[in-house]
Amino acid sequence: MAWEDRKGPAATDPFAMLRIGFAGRVELPAGELLTEQSTRIDGHHEPGPLCWISKEPPSAQLLATLRADSESTGLWPLLLVDDTETYGERCTVGVVTPEPLEHVDRWRPEQVMDRIWTGLCQVDSELGPAYDPDSLAPFGYSCPGPAPPGDLLADATVLANQLTQRLLDEQTRLGLVPVRRGADVLTVLGWSGATNHVSRCAGLSAMLRSWEDRFGVRVLRLGPDRLDLSVAAPPIRGEHAAAVAAEHWTFAPDRVMQDTGSISAYAEEIRGRRQWTFWWD
Repeated sequence: MAWEDRKGPAATDPFAMLRIGFAGRVELPAGELLTEQSTRIDGHHEPGPLCWISKEPPSAQLLATLRADSESTGLWPLLLVDDTETYGERCTVGVVTPEPLEHVDRWRPEQVMDRIWTGLCQVDSELGPAYDPDSLAPFGYSCPGPAPPGDLLADATVLANQLTQRLLDEQTRLGLVPVRRGADVLTVLGWSGATNHVSRCAGLSAMLRSWEDRFGVRVLRLGPDRLDLSVAAPPIRGEHAAAVAAEHWTFAPDRVMQDTGSISAYAEEIRGRRQWTFWWD
């Protein structure tokens, strides 16, 4: 349940909400609430809490416990990492104005994909097509639409817990975000990592929701310009991987083109891969 949906003291005191939500089952490490820090903040706007963040790296077991309790607590646990800023002042979140969660509901993944694909392929009157056709193969300048679902190779939650252990280091902190699914954290946190690609994140959250449903994706770690996901139902066949790679190109084009040079080359990279990593330039 989101903070604004709760009644009583928890509706105005997130610390009380945390105590009520965990009911003594989990002992959290020392931490603090992070609030919005965008340029909208002034003397006439009171910033609200965006998430809770620990002061030290969490244990993998704590993440697993919080993930199992997320449905009842309404708090999604993930790793936050920011090695260029100061924790508690600007840790990946609150940099831009957060969007209401209902904005995600306005988008369908095929709409998001088509809009971005069309924009990326737009022809410049002087420079010609933005991308060489070979880099888009086996597709062209027309959006192919979302890929079919994958077949589960593992339990999504178990896999997320296993991969979380590999992502833990001294730079990571535990974040608790008041959403019921990891896909929504990009929208509600005021995250600015993809601002050079899209101005707002609700559409990306809509795509992530669809990946959660089709590929058993779980959000594991978020940084200033990076996102790590576990994938319980990755594409195995070449044709299916290409279709998924096309979606990834609209989600994070720099990750696909700068790392591999083409959608087809990237498709080979993600075949059977149980972790997807994205970054934005």
